[in-house]
Amino acid sequence: MTDIAKRMNQLSEERSELYRQRANGSRGDANVLRRIREVGRELDGLWDERRRERIGRLEGIDLLVDRAYTRAYGENYDDAVAPPRDAASERETVTLAA
Repeated sequence: MTDIAKRMNQLSEERSELYRQRANGSRGDANVLRRIREVGRELDGLWDERRRERIGRLEGIDLLVDRAYTRAYGENYDDAVAPPRDAASERETVTLAA
């Protein structure tokens, strides 16, 4: 089991415990609600990372190469191919045909 999967299991168990606390009288406890949201956000990120990790193994792409590409070119294709924006082009107005 990878470190990512282990952390996901830990957080899932913690979230289950927090839901039990919430159901047993801590319903309005701000700390419990805040932690549930934090755990949810962290799990979302870990799921994304886990998917990339598995895709890399299936397609033979090294996860380290994927991370380096993301750092260099951005999160998605549009970030990588978009021309740099300059202030002059932002002031231009374009008239669209009706």
